[in-house]
Amino acid sequence: MNKKFKKGEIAKIILATLGIGALLGGTILVTPNFPIIIGSFIKLIEEIKGIKLPKNKVKRTLQKLEKRKIINLEIKDDEVYVEIEDIWNTEIVKYSIQSLLELKQKTKWSGKWFLVIFDVPEIERNKRYYLRNFLKVVGFYQYQQSVYVFPYECEKEVALIKRIIEGGKYLSYVIADKIEYENKLKTHFHLPI
Repeated sequence: MNKKFKKGEIAKIILATLGIGALLGGTILVTPNFPIIIGSFIKLIEEIKGIKLPKNKVKRTLQKLEKRKIINLEIKDDEVYVEIEDIWNTEIVKYSIQSLLELKQKTKWSGKWFLVIFDVPEIERNKRYYLRNFLKVVGFYQYQQSVYVFPYECEKEVALIKRIIEGGKYLSYVIADKIEYENKLKTHFHLPI
């Protein structure tokens, strides 16, 4: 039975997989732009996201992403290759970070809390709103107005956010052994209380 996907869901899965593949293929901040054979790419989606996608839907979505100039498709020796136009594309990085943080949640919790705090000047409040929304979307919990929490080490992901989000320069990364109202956070992240 074929799983039904919401509008844009396959594109999100593809962008996350492309980004993670590229980010893990190099260092987190210096990334090679390498081509991927489509058959191998579908296997990579299965490995990273645990989802089996039909080849025709993947091809169709890749063509749409090429029209949006996010990726480049090239045919070599009867194989379709996928190249990322810009690894620092905000959409690719957002979905990649979200997926990387989801993967971390499948590991054993160390008992530490990882906080991202920021103080964006009032004159740049639009950056503050964007930063808040971005952190929520990728998986952080809003502890206070400008304090976000995640239960797993995420320094590389935060460094990446600092690099691509305009307001990122105002971010600070903190590691805490204990935090007040911990049970609320544990419930949110499905951790043992």
